[in-house]
Amino acid sequence: MFQGGGYWFLLILVVVVYWTMRPAWRALFLASVSVIYLIGFDWRSVVWLTFCAVAFYWLAPRPDAPPRRARVLLAALLLPVLAFLAVFKYLPPYLPDVDPRTSKIWALPLGVSYFTFKLIHYAIERRRGNLPPHRLRDFVSYLFLFPIFTQGPIERFDHYLPNRQKRLHWDDIPEGLTRMVVGLIKRFALVEEVLPLVLGPLPPVGQLLDDLSAISPGYVWRFLILNYLYAYLEFSGYCDIAIGSCRLLGLRIMENFNFPILAQNIAEFWQRWHMTLAGWCQAYVYMPMLGLTRNPYVATYASFLIMGLWHGATLQWLAWGAYHATGVACFVTWRRRRRLAFVRLPRWVGYPLTFLFVTISYGFTCTHPNHSFYESLRILAKLLAINLKA
Repeated sequence: MFQGGGYWFLLILVVVVYWTMRPAWRALFLASVSVIYLIGFDWRSVVWLTFCAVAFYWLAPRPDAPPRRARVLLAALLLPVLAFLAVFKYLPPYLPDVDPRTSKIWALPLGVSYFTFKLIHYAIERRRGNLPPHRLRDFVSYLFLFPIFTQGPIERFDHYLPNRQKRLHWDDIPEGLTRMVVGLIKRFALVEEVLPLVLGPLPPVGQLLDDLSAISPGYVWRFLILNYLYAYLEFSGYCDIAIGSCRLLGLRIMENFNFPILAQNIAEFWQRWHMTLAGWCQAYVYMPMLGLTRNPYVATYASFLIMGLWHGATLQWLAWGAYHATGVACFVTWRRRRRLAFVRLPRWVGYPLTFLFVTISYGFTCTHPNHSFYESLRILAKLLAINLKA
């Protein structure tokens, strides 16, 4: 989305017009531009999301609504949104004779995971009474905001509203441009030039699986490390571009990454990696499950399984979620009982251990959706020099 010249031309035009018009018209202008721009990519998403925006704005229950009526309204709003997500993201791979990569009917709608989570957040927080006063144009500008529509971060509406500046601060221009340059360097210079030069090119996973019995465990470790670094640099680079673009409009969007490769433990990693997704799951999965079960381990597993499903409804992503949940649960248990441990490790050991733990998780997700879960197990087994039959 950021690679075409149309985005950059639109951004410059929007920034100039945005700051020359009256503040009262800016939200409507930004909403209109975002809608028109996104129609060119996927008109289905825009039509569906426009309907959702109007429905959620007028029907989402307020704090003074009777509890029974509020539950009915929440169900009436959230169930169709979740069904839309399930039909287009999770159902097509299981339909016979349908390839979602080639069928326009079943092609994944643009930004479906992101706007689903934003709608859920809006409905719940409005019911709780945590949203400042706003108008429909404010909500639409938040929901359709074109720089963050497809790559995130998953902005919260109660963060978006109070962090819109009414007048241009000249410091925002160099800060926004610098942030965008950093993102471009990550995405294009480091990913496409530096990493292949230093660590070698990333081979296709199909080729890796074909040659798995003949290659060394060290080669598979390098392959997964490259997957981790590519994912971090590409995803955080896109987020840098999106956050920098919004800064030019006086919008301070939530951060999504905080140097996760420097995390000292797996719990700290999830305070640094995809922070808006982790924060969403903490607010709407972990805390409700903790209140329901009084068991932090059940809440942890529920949160990470939802994170896995958010990426894809496959055994690989569910295993990825269970793997990270197990890591967090084990670390939390160890931290509580480390005073009883006979062996104490130096603090610096946490950095390489965390890096390797996260690297292993890419053994679950580096395969394509058409690969079986067994292929992921073959890759993970090869890390230990174990050859599973193809």
